[in-house]
Order: sequence, then structure tokens, then C-alpha cells
Amino acid sequence: MLSLAGCILSVILGFSYAQVFGTGKCPTVTVKSGFDINQYLGDWYEIYKFKAGFENDQVCNKANYKLKDNGHIDIFNSGFGPDGKQTSAEGDAYIPEKSDAARLKLRFASAAPYGDYWVLDTDYETYTLIFSCTDLLFGATHFEFAWILAREKTISDDIKNKLFKQMVDFKINTSNFLKTNQTSVYCTN
Repeated sequence: MLSLAGCILSVILGFSYAQVFGTGKCPTVTVKSGFDINQYLGDWYEIYKFKAGFENDQVCNKANYKLKDNGHIDIFNSGFGPDGKQTSAEGDAYIPEKSDAARLKLRFASAAPYGDYWVLDTDYETYTLIFSCTDLLFGATHFEFAWILAREKTISDDIKNKLFKQMVDFKINTSNFLKTNQTSVYCTN
């Protein structure tokens, strides 16, 4: 019979193949000050991402954000699997504190709890840098997600280097970034 510690370790190891884990508590980050959700709405293409089990091997990933009548944000993510089959997920986000609007909460299933979606930086017209982190085991470890999205299917090296430097300054390991394929035959739209 497995001990409680063994069970916890097994769960952590299983999850570690699906996302990025780190030791200790989540890094301290600052978010975009004066964030304006209305400028953020619309289409964004995924350029870089941290490994995430729900997105493995997908290409042409794209997100669309629309404001709902109730003030929440409708999120529609789409992409293609390695077999060319289109995938999509629809989620809901909201801003809990208007004074800290770049710290959104988001979920993709009505029964799921809302998770963090922090906009660390954006110019609204070219790029956005998103981060999410959750402490586990009383801060002994954490798992994190990060994305760089752009209004076009590419970004310049200058923007990439700027955003990677911001992550390094927050002590977030940029070697966890994977480049999303936006040139696949499926990426015609």
C-alpha cells in the first residue's frame, strides 16, 4: 500500500508531464498597470507557450476574447491536432478587482474552479505576455503556465527578447517556452 507521501508524489509526477513544475512558491510578478480589457478583446495567435497537457502537439492555436453582457469575457480557443482535426475550447473569464484589472480569473468548464490569468505585459496591438501560477503542498512546489500571444502569427526578435527578459527578471525559466507552429498547412485562416 502506498503511503500518503507516495500518493502525493505519484500525483505530482503524473502532472509534471502535463505542465511545468517548480520548487518553492510561485514567483512574485507584477502585472500590466492600467490594463484595459476593451483594448485587449479580439483575436490573438499563440506564439510561445509553456507545456500544457490540454494543448500538447497542437498547431495554429488562436484565442478570441469577446465581452459578454454580464461583464465577463467569452474566450474561444482553437487549433489543430497533429492529425489535422480541429480542436476548440470555450471559457469564461472575469476581472475580480477593477483596480487590479490585469489579474483575471478564467475557467473552461462550468464545474471547474476559476484559475489565474495574469497579463504581465501587453501593447494591445502587437503582443501580450500571460502568466499563471498555483502553489502546491504549502508552497513546497508550484505549477505554472505562460503564453506569449500576438495579433499576427509572428513577433519580432526584439519583442521576443523583451518578453523573455521580463520573465527572467521575475525568475521564471524561459527555457520552458515551446514555440507554437503557426506555419502548418492547417494555419490558413
